Amino acid sequence: MAELFAPFAGESAGDLAERLIERFGSLRQVLAAPLPQLCAAVPGHEAALRAIAGARALVEAALDEELAGTRVDGSDPRLHRYLRGRIGLATEERLYVVWCDAAHGYLCDEPFASGSAGRIEARMRPLVERGLALGARAFLLAHNHPSGDCRPSAEDLAATQRIAALVGALELDLIDHLVVTRRRVYSMRAAGCL
Repeated sequence: MAELFAPFAGESAGDLAERLIERFGSLRQVLAAPLPQLCAAVPGHEAALRAIAGARALVEAALDEELAGTRVDGSDPRLHRYLRGRIGLATEERLYVVWCDAAHGYLCDEPFASGSAGRIEARMRPLVERGLALGARAFLLAHNHPSGDCRPSAEDLAATQRIAALVGALELDLIDHLVVTRRRVYSMRAAGCL
């Protein structure tokens, strides 16, 4: 592990790697952690941690480029990889939105809400307002299950049905709602839930 951190931390790479893995448990969890959390966990290595966060941002930008200009489809493996990288490793539930034009062409994506390990509190009004402000005509929702079980809960299914009904009346299309884990993605559209 130390060799992976060497470009960022030089001779202190071994100590940095050991402390990060001890605190976060895995390299994936280290890369999913926000910079302030990394700096709080391993004081004295702020420059190296900023460089690691910068490298992570570069990778995320490269993934963003892969989606730009594409048609958003809940069954697309590229989209699945992208969302697993964005929210699949988080230890709390996060809701993510991919905004699209009328032809389901990618406009942008963004985190929308976060919650606890088993629940997200997200309000509908800000979601609709954001979509209208962007001029979006469609969107895809994705949220993660930190438990690793990508099957939607009864509450997930009910909330998705409510969202679809509401946004449909406002001429916004809910393309899909994906449940994301570290290794898998569940499509509510493919499962017949939408």
